[in-house]
Amino acid sequence: MSGDNQGMVFIVDISGYSHFIRDVDPTEGLIIIRRLLSKIIDCNRLSFRISEIEGDAILFYRMGIAPSVEDVVRQFAQMRNAFKRIILLYQQKFPEIGQLELKAIAHYGHIEEFKIDRFSKLYGNTLVDAHRLLKNSIPSNAYVMLSTDYLEHVEEFPFDYSTCGTYQCDIYDVGSLCYRYFPFDVWDMPKDLSC
Repeated sequence: MSGDNQGMVFIVDISGYSHFIRDVDPTEGLIIIRRLLSKIIDCNRLSFRISEIEGDAILFYRMGIAPSVEDVVRQFAQMRNAFKRIILLYQQKFPEIGQLELKAIAHYGHIEEFKIDRFSKLYGNTLVDAHRLLKNSIPSNAYVMLSTDYLEHVEEFPFDYSTCGTYQCDIYDVGSLCYRYFPFDVWDMPKDLSC
């Protein structure tokens, strides 16, 4: 393994997915989830590659320098706004869809890419830790979480992150993983979020 394979893992995850698929007819539910995931992918403005679509989550990644916090937050806001527009289309017929929300984890570190047939896969502790971070104690279903590993590698930061967002650590089997999170229902949204 080479020592310079630094990259960002960006996992966008649908909150409320398990309840939704239990409560909605499978044929209709599949159509809705496919449309929601497609719309999230359509809004990918930071040129993330997709490693996997994992039921209710999309594992995006990007090798090289970490994008700015502003770009990551704006990217997520665009994805969430497009997601919410799809939900509004179906909410009258399927009230259960109102329970769905979107959250994202941004993590950064050493990752390896490898190919299996035509698929690009990721390998490394950074990927494993990003998945651990999905299991957290954040009291919200709509948020952007920025790991401290990501924040330490960002070159452009629009504000003093030591005083913004909520700093928190959770204990996992590997020890403590820390991050800042921004609940999206109170976060000041960027103005142009169309997708």
